[in-house]
Amino acid sequence: MNHHYRGLFENWEIGLATKVINRFQNQWTCLKLEEFEDLLQECLTYWYFSKEDYNPSAGTNLRTFMSRVLEHKLQRIVEKLTAYKRKIRAKTTSLNNPVSDKDDSITYLEQISEDEDHSLCFLLKTQLKLDLYKAIPTLSSKQQELCHLLGEEGLSIKEASEVLKIPRSTLYEDIKRIRTIFQQEGLHEYL
Repeated sequence: MNHHYRGLFENWEIGLATKVINRFQNQWTCLKLEEFEDLLQECLTYWYFSKEDYNPSAGTNLRTFMSRVLEHKLQRIVEKLTAYKRKIRAKTTSLNNPVSDKDDSITYLEQISEDEDHSLCFLLKTQLKLDLYKAIPTLSSKQQELCHLLGEEGLSIKEASEVLKIPRSTLYEDIKRIRTIFQQEGLHEYL
């Protein structure tokens, strides 16, 4: 497997790249789905062009420098893969769209029976709760209380303002901050 790189890289470089990739694959599920040989090739290619930036006077040895370079490369790959996953998850289709390209095709909504409708609602609500539970801890306690009052209690902003004894203008600012946090968490479709 690694014999392809002999001559371009020393054995320690191939070994170190293998070690770093294995560590990242064990840590990140998205990398487990990637072919090891592809990751190795990508990392070694990146290292090939990065090793000229090594500065021995910077106080680090070449192996440590290579390890950091590869970690940064793999972190960017993880970010790219997880961003793509969020992008795919965020894509939706209208239930009013036809199921197929045929002119007489039924819509997705027509295809769902009443029994399936209940299970679909349950799944959507469950997914919403899971997504929200990830985002809620990033909110301040005041923002969490506001979400509870507006969402679970179903209060209007005026009513929430009275309960919290906070001016409505302040609540609107908090709602803007909550929206920003939700968008950062990939929850813009729930706003």
